[in-house]
Amino acid sequence: MNPILERQRWLAAFALAVSVPLPLTGVVSVPFLVPYLAVALWTLTATKPLSPFPVWLENLLAPAILAAVVAAGGVRFGLLRPVAQLAVLVAAVRLPGCGQRGRAKLTGGMISLVGVAGVASSTHPTLAPYLIGLLVLVLVAVGRLTGVELSEGGTSRGRTVAWPPLRLVVGTAVMAVLVAAPIFALLPRLRSPFAAAPFGGRAVSGFREAVALHGIGDVKLSRRLVLRVSFPGVEPGHVSPDWLRLVGATMKHYRAGSWVEGRLKAERLTSREGRPAVLATVVSPAAMKRAEFVLEREGGNLFSQVGAATIEMRGPVAVSREPSGSLRFPRGTDLPISYAVDFDPTRVEQPPPDDADLELPPAADRLRELAQRATGGTTNRLAAALAIEQYLQQNFQYALRSNAPVREDPVEWFLFRSREGHCEFFASSMVLLLRTIGIPARLQAGYAGGEPDGEGGYNVRDSHAHAWVVAYVQNQWRVFDPTPPEGRPGILDAGEAQSLRAAWDRLETGWDRWVLTFSLSDQVSMLQGAAEAAARSLPVLARAIPAAVLLVALVLLLRLRRNRQPGPIEIAKGAPRITRALQRVVAGAARRGAPVVPGTTAREFARLASAMFPAAAEPLAWLVGEHERCRYAGAPSPARSRLRPAIRAVERAMNAH
Repeated sequence: MNPILERQRWLAAFALAVSVPLPLTGVVSVPFLVPYLAVALWTLTATKPLSPFPVWLENLLAPAILAAVVAAGGVRFGLLRPVAQLAVLVAAVRLPGCGQRGRAKLTGGMISLVGVAGVASSTHPTLAPYLIGLLVLVLVAVGRLTGVELSEGGTSRGRTVAWPPLRLVVGTAVMAVLVAAPIFALLPRLRSPFAAAPFGGRAVSGFREAVALHGIGDVKLSRRLVLRVSFPGVEPGHVSPDWLRLVGATMKHYRAGSWVEGRLKAERLTSREGRPAVLATVVSPAAMKRAEFVLEREGGNLFSQVGAATIEMRGPVAVSREPSGSLRFPRGTDLPISYAVDFDPTRVEQPPPDDADLELPPAADRLRELAQRATGGTTNRLAAALAIEQYLQQNFQYALRSNAPVREDPVEWFLFRSREGHCEFFASSMVLLLRTIGIPARLQAGYAGGEPDGEGGYNVRDSHAHAWVVAYVQNQWRVFDPTPPEGRPGILDAGEAQSLRAAWDRLETGWDRWVLTFSLSDQVSMLQGAAEAAARSLPVLARAIPAAVLLVALVLLLRLRRNRQPGPIEIAKGAPRITRALQRVVAGAARRGAPVVPGTTAREFARLASAMFPAAAEPLAWLVGEHERCRYAGAPSPARSRLRPAIRAVERAMNAH
């Protein structure tokens, strides 16, 4: 193949390979991705080398590319997105003519930048096998193109360009993985800000399909266990989904596009083991239910039902209550934490409404107009709240991924521009819309739903994180959930936990725990564990090291002695493959009694062995002939695919004798 054409096709294939994560992560918008893929496919399928665009055209396209990146949002969504979109357009311009030697390196660099953007924005477990596959492709391409370049330069002119050996490619890939794993474990932890939630959530790596809910949980399909909850004396089939609506935080202050809790002093609860702390007055003792919790995750939040009346800790844990009613425990408390909550499923326990429950952002006229349109101007507060809830459910779409601009109010962006978002967008929008018509409202974040654990309880995981609304209508607090049904977590059927799904869930949980959320504290713990293990094993190592040294010395002496013993036919160091193969056959014949002595030539050995093993005569003659052609005529050594059958044929003949 034409070297320029082959180089062009390899670079086009590389360009397509690095684009695999781009449409899945959203780091590159579709209008930018389509021309890149089209040019890469055109370059790959071309039957002759393509010429580069004229210099004047490339110079003309440069400002157009910059203008397109700026028009698509610039750096409003972070730095990774504009860099990635700039890279795909520049790579698309550079791909035609990339087969030319002077142009290939720059084009490969731009394509590599696209690949870095795709990998940096990917957090799915399939990223690991994808990277290994991409590494194998790069190794094969580099090996092949190196041969092409040598052939093109005249170093190996006249010879067929070989492919890199399979064992070299596989060995290099395995070595890269083995080297990368400890480097990843030891490097400092870096967090990317590109997917930080607009509501004050912590940053996570890349454009991960996750949104932090006030530091409580991530809206994503994560299998990390948060807590276990059970209801003593209640059959699992009689557990209402409302009993699994677990509050972790309640917010009423909406400031600069984010929810914040008040900074007032928290109330210390005096909950001792066996003596519950009172959270609210019990109105209907007959309606009370009990929930037993085991909290497995750090964060400082205790979770309880919306109608919690008392809490009883199962150990010496200091619990405090925020003015909004949120329950907290000190960070650094040993986990798991066990506690019990008595709750009234017919009530919502919240402090009375105040002026903060009617706070609105500046210039809320559009919100007020939308609320009036959604409610139809009704004066019935309950009917108005239900109308707004239904309006949001029916006219907006649920989506995990969102690209809310940093400098724009996220609620207004959701209501008037994107019209899609996750549960916190829906809940926040309903809170502000209710406030515009004079209904006090608050946002609550926590968990909703769970998975039966097979023992009468429920496992609540990260994927159950949710946000909803509590509004004060008809002289009481009520729960409203404006998120469409497809965006609400719930109680999963036990039958959904199939073996394949369970295995995938365990894999994803491990990926989240040991890759995405592997932190500096994990590194410190790992080093401490390694130091402790080394200290414990030091006496054993002190006894084992001398024995190991003695064993290695013995093996080296035996190997040296064996190498000094001359074989039946002397083989020079670095001898061709055919000569080494013939030496193997000679050694096998000598072990079976053939009269082979030092100095025996290859032809003499073939005559002796053919007399003893007649069935080996034909393959022996071929081996000796190839040996002489290679050694005396300078011919290349035959391929392994031809050598191995001949050697096996000789060995079968000798074994059958």
